[in-house]
Amino acid sequence: MESNFKNPNLLQRIKTFKSQLLVFLAILVVAGSCSESMLNDDDINDDIALLSQSLSSNFGKIGISDAANGGNVDEFYFLAPTIGKDPKFDGKFNPNLSPVVEISDDFEFKTILQSFKRDGVGSSKVTLNVEEENYSANWDTSNSKVVKGKIYRVRVRIGEKVVGFVDVAIVSKETKKLDNGIVPLVENQTLRVVYRLEDKSCPARIEITPKEATILVDGEQKFEAKVYNFYGELLKDLKLEWFVSDEDIASVDQNGLAKGKKFGLTQVSAKSNDVVGSADLFVQESIAPRPGRDVVVFNDVNHLDNSSLNNPNNILLVRNLINYITIGDRANGTRVLFDCGRNSGYSQACGTSDTHSRLHQEIRSYGFDLNFINSSNTPLTNIASDVKILFLWLPKNQFSVAEINSMKDFAEEGGRIIFIGEWDGFYTNVGLAVENQFLINMGAFMRNVGNAVDCGYNVLPATSFRPHPIMRDITNLTIACASVIELGPNDFALYYNIANNLVLAGVAQIDTAPITELKSSRIVDLSNLRTLSDLDPTKSTGY
Repeated sequence: MESNFKNPNLLQRIKTFKSQLLVFLAILVVAGSCSESMLNDDDINDDIALLSQSLSSNFGKIGISDAANGGNVDEFYFLAPTIGKDPKFDGKFNPNLSPVVEISDDFEFKTILQSFKRDGVGSSKVTLNVEEENYSANWDTSNSKVVKGKIYRVRVRIGEKVVGFVDVAIVSKETKKLDNGIVPLVENQTLRVVYRLEDKSCPARIEITPKEATILVDGEQKFEAKVYNFYGELLKDLKLEWFVSDEDIASVDQNGLAKGKKFGLTQVSAKSNDVVGSADLFVQESIAPRPGRDVVVFNDVNHLDNSSLNNPNNILLVRNLINYITIGDRANGTRVLFDCGRNSGYSQACGTSDTHSRLHQEIRSYGFDLNFINSSNTPLTNIASDVKILFLWLPKNQFSVAEINSMKDFAEEGGRIIFIGEWDGFYTNVGLAVENQFLINMGAFMRNVGNAVDCGYNVLPATSFRPHPIMRDITNLTIACASVIELGPNDFALYYNIANNLVLAGVAQIDTAPITELKSSRIVDLSNLRTLSDLDPTKSTGY
């Protein structure tokens, strides 16, 4: 080409232009590369700032939470190099704790990327340095596959209590400061998490044992109190103040000895500083299981029907059954269920204008909602939380394992189960078998053994009653044709027949431990069973 150019000056100018153009393009490439890198870093910092704002709106405080940075535990401090410099502290270092360090990109810690413990091994160990008075753990971010631009929370806990946290953002190069006190950490570097825990002498929790007790009027119960600090360490020789919530029901001295005064439920409490621990104390007028966590069995539908409720004492029975005081999640329940499913032998109990409509009115008059259900269609596997009382009316089909366990949970939470059975001629041998199987699977020893007692409407005298909260204030009771109950060692009679020699109603304590399979009821003597065709409740024998 050069040979074609006749002007040498022009040729030189062209060569010079080409060289400058190449240099300029090279500068553009370099500059473009640098500007892209700078843009990435700026974008990451902007992303971190936006992310921190979002996290703050959802989770509250972010950055650093310790005694020097608005934390809730006055004896916990992060130290350098985790933070810029050591804060001021003057407490006594506690080397006897077992802190756990956990790291997550989920501030609710549903997923934990890495954890460190005192008894951990290798890189998962929390190290104690007695001389420098600190604990530490080394977080190698390359092992956690961290992502540049994300924020990770490093928290320290003792037991289930979180004592502090520091939020760390992954960046691409050294950064002196990020917004909201977030600590920058260059990707693939190791963060040394160093912190100090000091003695905590103030009480944080008081545990009272036993947590629940039942005594008689004038009976006594000794309670013990253990005081723990925030770390779960037992504190000794602290002064305690003992008191009860209702001094009309019980008293307690300053050694934790409680004494029953009258029927009812109260709390026995111990206080140190502003920390209080409490236990429940039932005061009974007779030895019996505390209300709730029990099965009440009546083998007679008539004592609750419209005719029997003309007797004011039968109304009192309803009051005592429904208006009981207990503890647990269902103590303030507002609903009563009538289950007339399972091929019920007496579905009329759920009829709104039938033989038990007066009972419905009485229950509602105490402020309860009353619902009629059919567990054949909707099994009793998830009893609503507002239900306090469950009536089972003469079921003839057995309950499943899941239903038994659900009713055990219901009772454990303070719910009361009232099982209505009947005598053999009315309920049939199938019904008796279902009732007895239900009782044995609930952990009770009580059994319905059949027979018909005091048939025709009869009034039981006070001599037939046994002391129990359900029988409080009752002087007589109308019944008709009840079946006989055989009691076990942990069962309690409510009342006997007129002759005062056969149990007709009782209360069984429930074993709330779940079962894995249904047990069969033991065989009872069914030689006296009658068929429905023999039934004649107007006669004294019932058939």
